[in-house]
Amino acid sequence: MERCTVVIAESQTLFRDMITSFVEDMDDLRVIGTFKDGQEVLQFINKVEVRPSLVLLDIHMPTMDGLACAKKLREIHPEIKIVLLSAFDDEESIESVLSVAADGYILKSASLDEFKETLHFIINGRFVAPQRLIQTFSRRLTQLIKLEQENSIYYLKEQLHNSQHINKREWDIIQLLKRGWTNRMIAEKLHISEGTVKNYLSIIYKKLEIRNREDLLRMLTDMAN
Repeated sequence: MERCTVVIAESQTLFRDMITSFVEDMDDLRVIGTFKDGQEVLQFINKVEVRPSLVLLDIHMPTMDGLACAKKLREIHPEIKIVLLSAFDDEESIESVLSVAADGYILKSASLDEFKETLHFIINGRFVAPQRLIQTFSRRLTQLIKLEQENSIYYLKEQLHNSQHINKREWDIIQLLKRGWTNRMIAEKLHISEGTVKNYLSIIYKKLEIRNREDLLRMLTDMAN
């Protein structure tokens, strides 16, 4: 079986040597380079014939940190799997990790068995991260799904009491209005005049038994809460 080639970047010599030793103990992995910052990693990868299959990057390094290196690697070598290493799982660290399309995230407090198991999972195509990071991903995904649902025409139709009286054109206008669009923007989008938009809004207000745009936006906001 062909061994997976690995590059390691860690600013602290002792910890870099420890990680290298852990990886080399794994029969299916082979370390082909160790470095103290991300810049050295990029220079190495650009000049060698055998590129790494996996790169382990400490988030906090001088010259070029792990996040900057990961972003660059993702642009020029998207096939390389990237694992970020950090001693922290605070909110700020999690936010920074979310901005990088890494394949995994390992805390330096992980046990040796956890470290090796995580690398195997990542090599086999699974994303692995600490529980707190996974929870943050899950929360963000839930928020995105909720936002998408709330902006859908079907959600609005279900929520408005008099939905059976609103035609498609009126629903289009309500949906654009909910996004904060002006009458002019709505008119340009729907290829109608501003006057026609105002006429439609007057009809919508009458059907929903409200007075103005503010009442409609308040109604939509209340439905989202």
